[in-house]
Amino acid sequence: MKKNILILIMLILSNIAFSQYSKEITTGLFVNFPVNPIYKVQGNSLMYNTKTENCFFMTLIQTNSIPNYEKFVLAEKKWSNVEKKKFRDTFLDNVVIGKLNYTGNNGEVTEIKIGNYYGRKISYNAINPATGDRGNRYSIILSIRDQLISIECWYLVDNSNSEKEKNNFFNSIKIN
Repeated sequence: MKKNILILIMLILSNIAFSQYSKEITTGLFVNFPVNPIYKVQGNSLMYNTKTENCFFMTLIQTNSIPNYEKFVLAEKKWSNVEKKKFRDTFLDNVVIGKLNYTGNNGEVTEIKIGNYYGRKISYNAINPATGDRGNRYSIILSIRDQLISIECWYLVDNSNSEKEKNNFFNSIKIN
């Protein structure tokens, strides 16, 4: 009997220790947070954020990132695949340049695709405004419809747990 109770307690504790909070941050895009995030709306931006002792996690959805989106969609239907790729790459690359210039950094940037959506993955180092300490930051930026989506992980401490939490967070991104 004691063994069964001990097993039950261990199962409950392991579920608590590894629980994830899945959020649909925009239509069909899901991310798992390690701690239940706070949801905020500020103007055209929707944000989820939370933190652990190792990392700060945030998703930022900028709506209306492409002005006159309805007209854009109509015009885009007439474009070749080369023209569509050129627009998408220019748009995403300018977002990355703005982000890195704002933080005064160079970073490592790679092209990515999640589901049918293209984006950029960025690794860079910047000062944490809350602590004044320099730390590693990682971003995945996606362009989905008229939205620009930034999925962020900032290290609060640089250790193996931070790396695991970052990987779990980014690997949880799903498109349905």
